[in-house]
Amino acid sequence: MKPSRNPGSTRDGTAGAQRVAQAAYELHGALERELRGTLVELDLTFPLADALWQLDPARGPASRRELAERLRCDPSNVTFLVDRLEDRRLVSRGHSAGDRRIVALSLTPAGRHARDRLIATLARSAMFSRLSGAQRRQLAELLGLCLDQARSPMRSAR
Repeated sequence: MKPSRNPGSTRDGTAGAQRVAQAAYELHGALERELRGTLVELDLTFPLADALWQLDPARGPASRRELAERLRCDPSNVTFLVDRLEDRRLVSRGHSAGDRRIVALSLTPAGRHARDRLIATLARSAMFSRLSGAQRRQLAELLGLCLDQARSPMRSAR
C-alpha cells in the first residue's frame, strides 16, 4: 500500500506537526540568541527578562500568584525574581486596589524602558526582515492561535 499524499491524512498531519514543533523549538533558540546582547547590556538573565516581559503594563499590575501563573512557576520563585528586579529598580510593589493584602507588582519607568528594549530587539531581528508586512501579520495571528491554545484552562488542567 502506497503512503497517502492527502494533506489531511494522519501520516502527513503528523509530519506537518513535527515540522511545526521543530521550527518552534529552533525559533525559541534563535530568539534567545537575539536577546543575549541586550540582556548583557541590561544586566538581566533570561528568567528576569521573562518576568519583565510578563509584567505587561497594558495588563495592569499583577499579584505574585498571577505572575507565577504567567511564568508557569511556583510563587516562591517569583519572590526571588521580583527581589532581583526591585533591587535593579525595574519593578515596584504596591497594594492591590481591590484587596490591600495582595501585593501588586508593576514596572517602574526603568522597567518599562527595559521591557521595551527587549521587544524592540526581537522586533527588528534579521530573522523577521525577509517577511512582508502581510506575512508578519499572518505569523503573529498564527502564533496567537497557538498561544491561545497553550494558555487555555483546559490545557493547564492536563
